[in-house]
Amino acid sequence: MLLRPSKKEICKKITDALEALGAGQFQIGLTKHLVGDLAELALDSAQDLPNLLTDLLKEIQDEGPIECYAGTRPPQRSYEQSIHDLELWAYAWHSERFKKRMYLKFALKNGCYIYVDCHEDRP
Repeated sequence: MLLRPSKKEICKKITDALEALGAGQFQIGLTKHLVGDLAELALDSAQDLPNLLTDLLKEIQDEGPIECYAGTRPPQRSYEQSIHDLELWAYAWHSERFKKRMYLKFALKNGCYIYVDCHEDRP
């Protein structure tokens, strides 16, 4: 039995996330972490998130999605009402932009990037 996600699937989620953001398909799935995340990311507004997330996803792509994958096998499903039962994709890597290890979690639904959280990695 093949353990999900496969290496191909882990890489494809980063590609799919970049495509969604590039197409302007972005939603905030969870708001409970948003204020803290924006402060930690030094962003004034959630409107600034898509551009930052695009840069950070490119960092993950450059470092190697397989090495950066920090999610479970199989991917965890959200229990939060607003994104209930969506698969959660988590990655941790050393960010050139922030000069520290960062953590990013998102979901994808119908070609849309759904923000869950992004902050310094706190393993």
